[in-house]
Amino acid sequence: MTLDTSNRALADRYDTIPYAALPHPLTTPDRLATVATVLGLDAPPVATARVLEVGCSDGANLIPMAAALPDARFVGCDLSQRALAAGRRTIDAVGLRNVALVDEDLATLSPSHGAFDYVIAHGVYSWVPPAVRDRLFALARERLSPCGVLYVSYNALPGARVRETAWDVLHYATDAIADTRGRIDAARRVARLVAEGAPSIHAGDEALRAAFRAIAQKSDSELCHDDLAVPNDPVFFHAFVAHAARFGLRHLGDVHLHTMSAAGLTPEARAFLGTLDPLAREQYLDFVRLRRFRQSLVIRDDAPLAPALRPERFASMHAAADPSLLRAAEAGKVGELARALDPAGGGDGPVRRLLDALVAAAPASRPVAALDAAEPAWPRALASILIDAFVGDVVALHVHPPAVLAAAGARPRASALARYEAATAEHVTSQLHARVRLPDPNARRLLALLDGATDRAALSRAVTDRARGLDAATAPGFVDHALGQFARLGLLAG
Repeated sequence: MTLDTSNRALADRYDTIPYAALPHPLTTPDRLATVATVLGLDAPPVATARVLEVGCSDGANLIPMAAALPDARFVGCDLSQRALAAGRRTIDAVGLRNVALVDEDLATLSPSHGAFDYVIAHGVYSWVPPAVRDRLFALARERLSPCGVLYVSYNALPGARVRETAWDVLHYATDAIADTRGRIDAARRVARLVAEGAPSIHAGDEALRAAFRAIAQKSDSELCHDDLAVPNDPVFFHAFVAHAARFGLRHLGDVHLHTMSAAGLTPEARAFLGTLDPLAREQYLDFVRLRRFRQSLVIRDDAPLAPALRPERFASMHAAADPSLLRAAEAGKVGELARALDPAGGGDGPVRRLLDALVAAAPASRPVAALDAAEPAWPRALASILIDAFVGDVVALHVHPPAVLAAAGARPRASALARYEAATAEHVTSQLHARVRLPDPNARRLLALLDGATDRAALSRAVTDRARGLDAATAPGFVDHALGQFARLGLLAG
């Protein structure tokens, strides 16, 4: 049986097994603009950005961006009527007026939507036919503003070869099954059979069995729309770059700058990479790391670029603690990160004070200019320290920082989107564009009340309910504790 890859068939599969869409923090206009700025592009302003997401599903990624940037404009296109209807219900419930989800194919996207500063294609490139990949790049060339940025994620080689082998087995076992649910159940059975059916004879077999074990544990959405997806074509980085070039586009860098560094490689590997031009270096980094997934930033080939990593580009940015820094703080290991950034400082000098200040401010950010002014004796330029910390996933940088508070005020506020989500589901979207699970129904009840106009006493009265375990004596303590947790999770809006 040959699986149908037409738009209608793809839409039917997504309507039958909904795609478990999530907010992706690495795709926000702020993240794209920050990385592009670091790499030398004069990226379009975030606050008034025009943003397109192709394959937007129910808007789980796009709608929170629109809620956070009321003066920006957002368009999402998708083929799944079910997903689009769910997203439109959320938009209406929250009262957003700057985002539209449209039932359009990216190949025929209406010119009426105009040009875009940022285009997001997450989970699209490897999972559509070649002609649609061509159209994605043609659309970017036609509709990107002069310094606009296209984000594209895709399965990459050589690392995806092992997964490809597993996919081939699953297709052999399931392609003759017409029912989508039946295909998913059969794929999971076969994955378990191969993963556990026999001991490995050769050491190299274990990687493939591990792939099958992972597949057996995946959700229906992951199995249907990734492992069983048709098409699903991993590509080498050099082929991706050449494809983009045919449409007048060029590769700027990876949205996760750490992947572009040689950190963790052997001295021999670093020496070899140092002999290569930037694009060849990127490809060999993929070879050495056996990379299986990429998140590339692409720009027009006529977009003007300044030298990358220019320190003056950091003066107006904000800095925040990366999650890895917060984990280090919890483990008492901030000094180790400080020593890596400033070996001469011994883990207890200006860089340590910088990291401690960002941990204390978390999840909020601090202006780089203020941080610079607060320390009279940096071991080297603060911009240089921040570049290394950003590339090393120690510090997050922002050209347009999230409006998040580190502590609750007298009348705490959560976004209208988070309040709506709290009233309808266990998962809510934070001010940091991350999905947060709130399993406690009392916590969700409280979050839904944080409209910025209600003080703590009124909040305590509103959540008091003996049947739910909160009486007049315990409710105030619960409110104070929950608000502290909301602040830690980035749920309190500034």
